[in-house]
Amino acid sequence: MKFGVKSVTVGQITAKLNISSKTLYLIFGDKTALVEACFDLYKENSAKEFDFLRSDSDNVADMLVRFYNTLIESISRINPNFFNDIASYFPKIWDSDEAFGINQTRELMKQGISEGIFSKAIDVELCAETLTLLLRSMFEKDPYDSRHGGSQRLLANVLWPYIRGLCTPEGMEEFRKYRKFVAHS
Repeated sequence: MKFGVKSVTVGQITAKLNISSKTLYLIFGDKTALVEACFDLYKENSAKEFDFLRSDSDNVADMLVRFYNTLIESISRINPNFFNDIASYFPKIWDSDEAFGINQTRELMKQGISEGIFSKAIDVELCAETLTLLLRSMFEKDPYDSRHGGSQRLLANVLWPYIRGLCTPEGMEEFRKYRKFVAHS
């Protein structure tokens, strides 16, 4: 995540781990398997953080605000080449259903409906897919470009308006409680 995938060699990895390349290849087989294992660990850690935020939040509105603020902070620490390299050289990983937490998003949609934050009329599957695609766009090359103002601008001008559109009037009131945490809410 610090350097991107393409620029890191197996030799650099083995030197850092103080193991031979033979040992690394015995464990992982090839660089693709190593990258898949690293991305699986990234997804696992992200899921744990998501679950913690979910259990520690008052409701879906609170959780989403905290999740996206955490996301913006973590994106700033990740080399954009990491995600660009995954998308370019490891499309199987990039295009997997769980690369961007679609199952978690579905559950949040359902929870938000049961809490009265999201409208009962929304199509959970379509909304989860749309939110996942919008989230994915935060990791793609252009949002890092300073001409576009980065991920924070994308969040404020694309993701939050979409989420507000899913809300009931009561849900909008819940999000307003967190106005200071979300630009343009």
